[in-house]
Amino acid sequence: MIRKFLSVTLLFFAFVLIDAIHVFAASSPVTSRKIVIDPGHGGTDWGSTECPGLAEKDANLDISRRLQELLANDGAQVLMTRTDDSYKSNNDRYTQANQFGGQVLVSVHLNGSTNHTKNGTLGLYGKRNKDLEFAKTLHQRMVSEVGVPDLGITNFASGVLLKANMPATIAETVFISNTAECSLLTDGTGNRQQKIAQSLYYGISDWFAR
Repeated sequence: MIRKFLSVTLLFFAFVLIDAIHVFAASSPVTSRKIVIDPGHGGTDWGSTECPGLAEKDANLDISRRLQELLANDGAQVLMTRTDDSYKSNNDRYTQANQFGGQVLVSVHLNGSTNHTKNGTLGLYGKRNKDLEFAKTLHQRMVSEVGVPDLGITNFASGVLLKANMPATIAETVFISNTAECSLLTDGTGNRQQKIAQSLYYGISDWFAR
C-alpha cells in the first residue's frame, strides 16, 4: 500500500514538473517570434581575413548557427539569410527578411583591423526610429557579456538596415583581427563563438521582454 502510494505520489510530481517545464518554455520572450539572422559576408566576400586560418565569413556563419539553435530551442521562428558559404547581396538579404515577415533582424559580423591589438564591440543602426533602440538593447548585452571595450553605437547607411521593414542592427561583435580573439576563435572549442551567440540571444530576449 505504501509502495503504491509512493508510486502515485512520484507520478503526480512528475506531471507537475513536466507542466512547469512547458510553462517555462512557453514563457520565453522569443517564443513564436519571427527573427531574422543575417550571417555577414559569404561566398566570394570573405570579410576580414586578418585571423590566420579563419575567415570572418565562416565565423559569422558559425555564430549565427549557434544563435539560431538557441532561439529555436525557445520556440522562435528563425530565418537565416544564408545557411552555407554562399554570396548574398544586400537586396537578397532584406528581401528574404521582409518576405518572411521578420519582427527583428540581426546581422552578425566580426570587425577587422590591421592593428592586431584593437578590440571592442560596435552596434550599427540604419533607421533611427525603428533601429536605434533595438541596436542599443543588443549592444548593452554585448558589452556586459563579452568583456571587450564598448565602441558605442553608430549610424550606418547599409541597405540591409535601411530596407528591412523591421528593427534591425549590424552587430560588429568583436575584432577577429585581435590576436587574443583570433586565438579564442580558433582554439577548437567553439567556446568564444558560443559566448557571442549567447550574448546576442540575451539581447534579443531583452528586446521582446520589454
